[in-house]
Amino acid sequence: GITVDQFVGKWKLVDSEKFKQYMQKVGMKEPLLTFACSAKPNMIITRDKETISAEAKSTLKTHKIKFKLNEEFDEKTPGGHQVKVFLRDGKLIQEQRWVGKSTTLERVIENGKLEVKCIMGEVVAIRIYEKEA
Repeated sequence: GITVDQFVGKWKLVDSEKFKQYMQKVGMKEPLLTFACSAKPNMIITRDKETISAEAKSTLKTHKIKFKLNEEFDEKTPGGHQVKVFLRDGKLIQEQRWVGKSTTLERVIENGKLEVKCIMGEVVAIRIYEKEA
């Protein structure tokens, strides 16, 4: 079946829609908002036995999380998000909760591309990454 291994690799952002609305919904304010939306991060996903790392690298900043599937952890964010990552129906799903809010990131491989859906309430942003050789 589907394993984490298909997500492993270096991915380059090639398309993004509704990301600004999503980031506003999450609570990001200007001027950070414009920066976040103009950044074109690379996504680097690696695996070392049970531990998976997902790193988003852009000229603005690097954001990295390390996790084991199905184990909840607290992300080192100013808001102190509680995060859980798991595989379901071929998707790598990341749930985040903080101060009465929650958001879900769904990662799926479609036609060799990594599609990331960022979902919060009725706002769904889609970011598409292509694998680098």
